[in-house]
This record gives sequence, structure tokens and C-alpha cells, in this order.
Amino acid sequence: MGGVALRCGHRSLSAVLLAIFLSGGSAVAEPVDKAVAAARAAVSKLTPKDAGGRHGQALGAVETCVGMTLTERASALSSVYAGADLEAFKTQSAKIYNAWIKVKHCIQQDDPNQCRIIVDESCAAAIAEIGPSGTALPDLLEAPKR
Repeated sequence: MGGVALRCGHRSLSAVLLAIFLSGGSAVAEPVDKAVAAARAAVSKLTPKDAGGRHGQALGAVETCVGMTLTERASALSSVYAGADLEAFKTQSAKIYNAWIKVKHCIQQDDPNQCRIIVDESCAAAIAEIGPSGTALPDLLEAPKR
């Protein structure tokens, strides 16, 4: 996925994967137990809604920011929850992901550079918050190698 948006018809690959995730399906093999354990430990002090928000941030950043990829921990997050907690997680994840997609498709007739600034700042914040040394929920994203 990274910074290249792969297209499946009119929907990007990230959007297709999000739809599969939200429907409870699986596009890949189940995450390894180690990744699930790491995800469970990482979100132990977060509500399912907060964890879902960070998951949606990771999905949106992968879709919007050049070269970013999800980590195993991010892929394993949904495996931590069940029942009403899983629904709260999924709902918030989708809400935040959709906000990122609006940012990605930003159009401002009077100042098109403003959209680029918003995207750049959002991507920088995502790395700072959920990147390898993230301040909110570390190790959900990998930044491109420089």
C-alpha cells in the first residue's frame, strides 16, 4: 500500500480493506499471537473508542501519506475486542478514516496550497502520535525509509 494508492475500480485498496475489516471478513491470515498480545498490551489503558480512533488514523495515514505502512500491531488491534467493544472500535475507526479521506480529497479554490499544508501536518502528526516512537499509541505506522 504505502504511498501508492492501488485502485480497485473506483475504490482504493485501503478502502476495500477497510470495508472487509468493518464487515468482519478477513483479507489476510489472522495476525500472529505475538502481534495480538502486543496490541492488547498497547491499548490496555485506552477505551475501545480511543483505540478505534487511532486505528482509523493509521488507516487514513496509509491512504494519504506517501510511503507509510501499517505495522502488525495496527493490523492486530481489532482482534483485541469483541461484542459491543468491537462495534465501538469499528465505528470510531471508520469515522476517523473517513475524516482522513476528506482531507486527502481537499479542494480549496482560493488557496490550493492550504490543502497540501493540511495533509503534510496531518501526516507529521500521525508519525508523532502513532509512529515507531509515537506519543499516543506507538508502533501502528512505519514511516518511509530516508
